Amino acid sequence: MYRLIIADDEKRIRQGLNNIVDWESLGFEVTELFSDGQDVIEYLDYMIPDVILTDIKMNHVSGLDVAKYVFEHHLPCRVVLVSGYQEFELAVQGLKYGAEDYLLKPTDVDKLEETFRKIKRELDEAREKLRKSRADKERMEEAIPLLEERFFGDLVMGVVESEGYIRNCMGILYPRMDVEDSRCFVADIYIEDYENFMQNVWEYSYDQFEVNLGNFLRIYKKGYSFHIVYKADNLIEIMGIQVEELPEGTDCRQVMSELIEEMEKYFQFRAEFKIRCEYGSILQIGQLQETFWKAEGDEQVLNQYVQEQKKLVMSNISVGNIVTAQKLFHNILQELGSLPAVKRNNIVIDILSTMNTVIGEINEQMAKSLAPHFNYTVISSAVKTEEVRQYTDRIFDRIRLADEKKEYYDSGSMVAKAKNYIRDNIYKDISQEETANYLYICPSYLSRMFKKQTGESFLQYVTRVKMEKAIELLKDPKYKTYQVSEMLGYKTPRYFARLFRNHTGMNPSEYRGKVLHLGGEFDEG
Repeated sequence: MYRLIIADDEKRIRQGLNNIVDWESLGFEVTELFSDGQDVIEYLDYMIPDVILTDIKMNHVSGLDVAKYVFEHHLPCRVVLVSGYQEFELAVQGLKYGAEDYLLKPTDVDKLEETFRKIKRELDEAREKLRKSRADKERMEEAIPLLEERFFGDLVMGVVESEGYIRNCMGILYPRMDVEDSRCFVADIYIEDYENFMQNVWEYSYDQFEVNLGNFLRIYKKGYSFHIVYKADNLIEIMGIQVEELPEGTDCRQVMSELIEEMEKYFQFRAEFKIRCEYGSILQIGQLQETFWKAEGDEQVLNQYVQEQKKLVMSNISVGNIVTAQKLFHNILQELGSLPAVKRNNIVIDILSTMNTVIGEINEQMAKSLAPHFNYTVISSAVKTEEVRQYTDRIFDRIRLADEKKEYYDSGSMVAKAKNYIRDNIYKDISQEETANYLYICPSYLSRMFKKQTGESFLQYVTRVKMEKAIELLKDPKYKTYQVSEMLGYKTPRYFARLFRNHTGMNPSEYRGKVLHLGGEFDEG
């Protein structure tokens, strides 16, 4: 229902305009009646109706003045003028101020209703457009973090090949940036004495550390914008993209030194960094995986790269992206091409063994049908990389065929297994990374699947399940509230209490007293 106010200095006409039309059937509610334009203008200072129906001439402030006030103050309401005279100049002036119509007295009811039907249609269209615009904005706000997470990770790991796709993603994430001049670099950050930091310095969970880390990098913009590519234990790999001009002579090492200094102050850890590669444009990043290890001849870096690619292969198989999984596997084979055949084959066998396990988790029947094709003897005797590729391509072809026939893929199976893992380990500090490793997939893929399937983030789900368990434990008077905190893997009772209050509206001791009607003090020490 749209709000309508009516103004006329003659009470009989004012009341008549209110009663002559079934406003409700037209979609309007008359909220106020006024006798002068000054009252209307004062009303507009604290309340904006959808439509004003006003006499053009009144004793003090006219309807024309009201229309002018609405026009000059850009108020989101329509004005319909009524006059007892056919005055061309007034009509033109009213239309100049954006009036919807100019109606003559005595008012023609059919004409009045026709005018308001038209206004109702326009208001409906504007409301729908605004609703759609807001919905689009909300979807975009929700999609952009997911796009950032997936795009930069896939780009660095060699999944993205299409220049058009890179341009489209950058156009969404950085609409004002010239992609041809999108200077960027990839760097590794190594946190010193990581386990000690997580156990004795960081007060919250492993996942909360990654959340805080992401938030820190999101707001830290000193010449560069930073994105986490992936994180594994003490290693955080990030991509930096230059977003503003820097003093001449400033290089990425200086930028990273300043970033590390700020991170050390904020998180209270010590860290080192290594620049992996630099590019004049993000479009050049396709050769990144080769640069990772060949530039330094670092076999450890190669192993790290292979393990991350392996996780991506399993992640894509888990969500049914078989073509992408095959492409990633080809990337791995290309990187292994210069290794001795025995070492290359052993790595491939390890990947296929994990793949077989993942498929078995998805569908046991599918795994049994593929079992004869996972012949590791054939792989171990292969001399050339092309032989390995041809053999493994046949495996991928069979998986893809089964996927196309919908014979094996269950989109909720991985999430269900993650939920079971969480519940089985409810008394531990459960991390997304640990859960993803258990499922042989990447944490970012688990995050996306979890949000899509449950509507909650991984951390939100874990916290909710832990708080449900906390309520169950608090029912037993033998446990003090700080003991419940410790049992559920929280490092400090204070952090546990904060999460509990967010979940229930009360701290644990209040909940135990007011809801469970049990005594007991809450120890924050």
